[in-house]
Parts: sequence; C-alpha cells; structure tokens
Amino acid sequence: MIPILSDLLAQPGVMIGMGLGMCIGFFARGSIFNDAESPGGGSYDQNDDDEDDDGWDEDGFLAEGSGELKLVLVVRSDLKMGKGKVAAQCSHATLKAYKQTQKKNSRLLRAWERNGQPKVVLKIEDEASLLDLAALARDAGLTVSIIQDAGRTQIAPGSRTVLGVGPGSVELVDQITGHLKLY
Repeated sequence: MIPILSDLLAQPGVMIGMGLGMCIGFFARGSIFNDAESPGGGSYDQNDDDEDDDGWDEDGFLAEGSGELKLVLVVRSDLKMGKGKVAAQCSHATLKAYKQTQKKNSRLLRAWERNGQPKVVLKIEDEASLLDLAALARDAGLTVSIIQDAGRTQIAPGSRTVLGVGPGSVELVDQITGHLKLY
C-alpha cells in the first residue's frame, strides 16, 4: 500500500491539489471565525481584541491579566468529602458555571478566559447555608451553579456538594462570599 501512495504523491497534479487544499483550508479557517455567526449559533464581536488568540498558548490558558473577574467554588465542609471527591465536584461546578455563562453572557466569559479564569475555593458549614448563599448570589445577578452528587461513591444521592458563584466581578462576588474561609 505504501508504494501505491508514494506513486500517487509523485504525480504533480496530486501534489498541487494537496497544496492548494491546504492553503484554502488555512485561509478559510481564519475567515470562518471572523464571520458574524459562530459555530455555536451566537455571534462573535469582532472588536473583542482576541483575534490573535491573546491569552492562549499551546498548553491552554495563560494566567495573566488584572484578575478583575473570578469564580468562587463553595464546598460543604460537613460532608467530609475526600480530596479527590472535592476536586471532582469543583470541576463539575466550574464546567456548569462555564456553560451557563456561555449562554447568558459570552463577553463576560471571554474576559474571564483572557484573565486566566481565576478561581477560589471556599468552605461553608452546611446545606442550608449553601442554599442561602446561592439565593443571595442569584439576587445579585451572578451565575449560580449548584452541584448535586449522583451518589455513586462517598455521598448520598442528591446531596448538594458545591456551589459555583460567578464568574463575575471580584467586587460583586466578594460581597456575597467574602466572609467565607479558604477550603
């Protein structure tokens, strides 16, 4: 099979066609993401200063910027979850907050991404306090992400484990969560 492929690639027409295809693909890729419609159905704002992928590197996000936005993850301490369980639940809350913010306020989400997606993990005593905090955050206009566990490992099914508050402005998020201690 390899000799056939090498014979095919030796044909000038095939090489020219492949080269043209690669060039067209390269230039088309740049224009697709600068069009008015995004792949997800929303629209891109061409004046967002992210046309050069500022804030990105090959490993993902760069943690730089002023940090004026953040996401706070509030973990119930009364559940006595293991470290891995807490990490998984915080990951669920982060993803849920991301998806909710993507739908509600994509500009805020992009600004948070460009600032390294700051996150802080705090602790709260119990479920009632967590739900009160969620109501305050919701009333303040912040994104609220409550995670309920499936109950497959350490926690009873339906237990509310983590509350995501934000992403939002540091000032507003701190008004709601500033009294809590680090986890």
